[in-house]
Amino acid sequence: MREKGTGSITQRSTDGMYVVRVELPSDGLKRRRKTIVRKKKADAIAALRQMRKDLERAGDLATASPTVEQWMNQWLDRIARPRLKPNTLDSYRGSITRYVIPSIGKVRLDKLTPAHVRKMHDYAMAPRATLVPDPEDPEGALVEVLKPRSSTTALQAHRVLAKALVDAEREGRVTRNVATLVDAPAKAVAVRESLDADEARRLLLSVADDATLATHWSVALLAGLRQGERLGLTRGQVDLERGMITVSWQLQRLRWRHGCKPACGRKRGADCPDRYIRMPDGQEGHEVHGGLWLTRPKSRKGWREVPIAAPLHAVLTRYLEGRALEPDDLIFTDEGRPVDPSRDSAAWSASLEAAGLPAVVLHSARHTTATLLHALGADEQTRMQILGHSSATVTAGYTHLSNAITADAMGRLGELLDPRG
Repeated sequence: MREKGTGSITQRSTDGMYVVRVELPSDGLKRRRKTIVRKKKADAIAALRQMRKDLERAGDLATASPTVEQWMNQWLDRIARPRLKPNTLDSYRGSITRYVIPSIGKVRLDKLTPAHVRKMHDYAMAPRATLVPDPEDPEGALVEVLKPRSSTTALQAHRVLAKALVDAEREGRVTRNVATLVDAPAKAVAVRESLDADEARRLLLSVADDATLATHWSVALLAGLRQGERLGLTRGQVDLERGMITVSWQLQRLRWRHGCKPACGRKRGADCPDRYIRMPDGQEGHEVHGGLWLTRPKSRKGWREVPIAAPLHAVLTRYLEGRALEPDDLIFTDEGRPVDPSRDSAAWSASLEAAGLPAVVLHSARHTTATLLHALGADEQTRMQILGHSSATVTAGYTHLSNAITADAMGRLGELLDPRG
């Protein structure tokens, strides 16, 4: 008697083909079996052995394989969506719709090979046609030119595909993650320009008479906060007595989705009468105004305390003096509303221009902080803790084992960037 679960091989009388069957775990409703057909008996025996091995390892096998396109869409909505933040989910969806599906979407998932992954890399890095003004035409006519894509684009697509295949392998839909068999594209080397110490001092000196701008850019340069972390600061997070800023929220603009069935006909999700925001399960956050949300930092690594350097303490004291704010009130507002990140970025650019400084992106303020801390001799762990890249800063609550070290580093940074000389 054949042992249950070992599978069987039978030969069809109609065409002589060999039918291989393996019993699969029941779904509670009906019997499930995996069936394949081979022309030669030796191939059938080899296939049965492989199926047994895959079943033992994965615990189940798919009886029908979707295409890559079908699986990626199922994975996004059923598996990835509950665990990803909304903006990250949008980023994943963009990589899938722009690069994964157009290049290998029609391939059956169980037929995916390393060659297909490399094909996706080539597609993602292929130059794209872009319309630009013709420099030789005084009327400014547009001409089509080919612009190369960054290898970072292909790297992101590779990472998303690899994550989706991890879950496909767990569910027994594939027997191996072919993305791990291919070298991921190298991340493009990009040199991000940032302000040096003298330029940072010039910027802070130029806005010293404007309490709002002085506070914004002092927090950006002297505390190393991300834009969302700075705009999401509440009064309760700024403890002037202890000299600490607690980073536990960030302000983000989240994208509205259509919730209408049937379609409402409006182009933007924000205009849909049944619009909604996708939030992952367990993600803490709340809308504060018109699509601007306060959410927790992207990971627990972002939860931290940052010592307030002396010049920043003076600026914050002046800014908060006389403002009757509750602990949950935002300290930065625009006519009583949260500051829109795009307006904040525009204000940064205008401040740089007014100070006669080079145009650098706002996020580069964190690079200035990191670079200057390094120049001042702060070790890597201290820099990571200040900038929110350390997993050791927060456990069940806040831990302050390195407050003395980080305070010393921030104190020296404050002396370096103090616009008062």
